[in-house]
Amino acid sequence: MKFIVTTTQSIDAVSNTMAEFLADSQLEYIPRRSLSLEKLAVEHNAAGIIVWQSEGPILYIDNEKLFFHPSMAKVRIAEFRKKQRADLLIEACQLQPEDSFLDCTLGMGADAIVAAYFSETGKITGLEYDNEIARVMKWGMKLYQGRMPWLDQAIKRVEVINCDHTEYLVRQPDKSYDIVYFDPMFTSPIKHSQPISPLRKLANHDSVNTETIQEACRVARKRVVMKTLLAGGELERLGFEKAIGSKHNPIAYGIIVTQ
Repeated sequence: MKFIVTTTQSIDAVSNTMAEFLADSQLEYIPRRSLSLEKLAVEHNAAGIIVWQSEGPILYIDNEKLFFHPSMAKVRIAEFRKKQRADLLIEACQLQPEDSFLDCTLGMGADAIVAAYFSETGKITGLEYDNEIARVMKWGMKLYQGRMPWLDQAIKRVEVINCDHTEYLVRQPDKSYDIVYFDPMFTSPIKHSQPISPLRKLANHDSVNTETIQEACRVARKRVVMKTLLAGGELERLGFEKAIGSKHNPIAYGIIVTQ
């Protein structure tokens, strides 16, 4: 699919930061010329358009839009800060303040941000297979400016890499991350997860294979963790040893201890 980059109607010039984004994404810039996004897409045979804004890029595809926002990460961290409510991901990972964390399926970035908050000083890496999703999230995180320093600091610590996770894992030395994490797209989407609809259109829907999990076990110093539907059979298929979850939630975290 072809994607192009343009500006808002009010700004029709390339800023220095936008020029950096274009160089990073290798996407074609098309001046707006007061045209609608629909007309631009038809004129350039584009499946989607990224509109550059000073707050971060927004991807428009099939009348939906995708942009970075730390909503779920903010809620989860705030629940811990205000109520000391445990986060299931952090419990599954047994994440410690200096642990490094490799998120092999970044998506909207919530899990990586939560890990960055709890890890405090460890290296946090997020891999995203799709180029457009990766760039929108990477630059959205870079440009995000909120009012909560604890959230901003966690967001800025996430390094986003556009890469297939298996290819990335193969290149890593043994025991190079403390935690390796997967949150693949569910085959049967949960109906209330409407905000990720644009993400689902572009994301990699391939199932995680056993060879990838073997590489993850080699790379992980402490644990490999995967989020999935408890009733889906994925944990058993991939050799995860146990799962933790909530009594009233269909989602669970499978764990392989590698220590």
